Amino acid sequence: MNELNIGLIGAGFIGRIHSIAFQMVKGFFAEKTKNVSFKILAEDNEEAARSGAAHLGFDEWTSNYRELLERKDIQLVVIAVPNNKHKQIVLEAIDHGKHILCEKPLALSASDAKEMYDAAQKAGIKHGIGFNYRKVQAILLIKRWVDQGLFGDMVSYRSSFMQDWGLDVSGPLSWRFQKKIAGSGSLGDLGSHAIDMARFLIGEVSAVIGTASTHIKKRPISAGGFGQKHDTGAAKYGKVDVDDVCDMLMEFENGAQGNMVASRLAAGRKNHFEFELYGTKAGVFFDWERPNEVLFSSVDMPNDQSGFNRILVGGFQHPYGESLWPIPGMGIGFAEPFAVQLYEIIDAVMNNKKVTPSFYDGWMINRVLDAVESSLKKRAWCKV
Repeated sequence: MNELNIGLIGAGFIGRIHSIAFQMVKGFFAEKTKNVSFKILAEDNEEAARSGAAHLGFDEWTSNYRELLERKDIQLVVIAVPNNKHKQIVLEAIDHGKHILCEKPLALSASDAKEMYDAAQKAGIKHGIGFNYRKVQAILLIKRWVDQGLFGDMVSYRSSFMQDWGLDVSGPLSWRFQKKIAGSGSLGDLGSHAIDMARFLIGEVSAVIGTASTHIKKRPISAGGFGQKHDTGAAKYGKVDVDDVCDMLMEFENGAQGNMVASRLAAGRKNHFEFELYGTKAGVFFDWERPNEVLFSSVDMPNDQSGFNRILVGGFQHPYGESLWPIPGMGIGFAEPFAVQLYEIIDAVMNNKKVTPSFYDGWMINRVLDAVESSLKKRAWCKV
């Protein structure tokens, strides 16, 4: 394929990030993407579609995503809409032969996710899912070490993903607080990233046990968006029916064990994603608040040098060092991993390569999320 046109469905926060990432793709991977264009934006609200196109740099827009899917000059679709819309749009996009990058979690249930994966496989399209943290240079470096066997046999994994924006009781009852739209709260929103990272670095999860709670049980009903405040005295309220906080333990098929905490009520934590991984030969710690460094320790180090060593990531010897910033310490931000993610699916479509993570990974994550939900109801360990 010599030319590729992309359509974006969704002009919200994540849609905006994908648009910014595309501009970065054109800069970082200029020669390889010179015949690639972000062509058209689809957003349900006509004014939002028009203004979104103007702000995000699209020449064309539509308030009907089906018009985008029906266009024969669009080969790849990026889907950045609330979770309950993923399945319908994905299946329609597959029917139109589009390649797809869909935001996470893939679906509201494992059965829906499997249906989407099976349909994509049968159609022979390229399909990716937006677990953007996999594409952080430091994490790709850790994955390289895992594949090289530096950790030996896997022993344990610990992760937390915590934010504090949910503490604002004047924040509106957005779709993220409604089970019929989001599927779950902190578990699916934040926890899915931590679970995906566990699968990416360690392997499949075999069993889980979880506990979860909802502390702020009602929120103002409003058309306002993320981060907006409202007069709680005058507002009408709606019920929050998803979790604010979720903790879980995991067992892995290879015998390792792990734990994860996800919270949107962690005062002082803004976007705090961290994990540590331990094997019989080495250990590693990563903190998204310091995205350009890794703390690594190996049992092969002399006793007088043992402990964590700080490795600054970003040089030519590191993943994507030749395309992103050339000197360690220049650093990346939130958008660069999205750019790498978008570049990889563009490359896969144009050069018939495999996409990772794919709808298969989305299905596997939905299986874990379903098992956690079952565990919450049974208050017991549940197999995945």
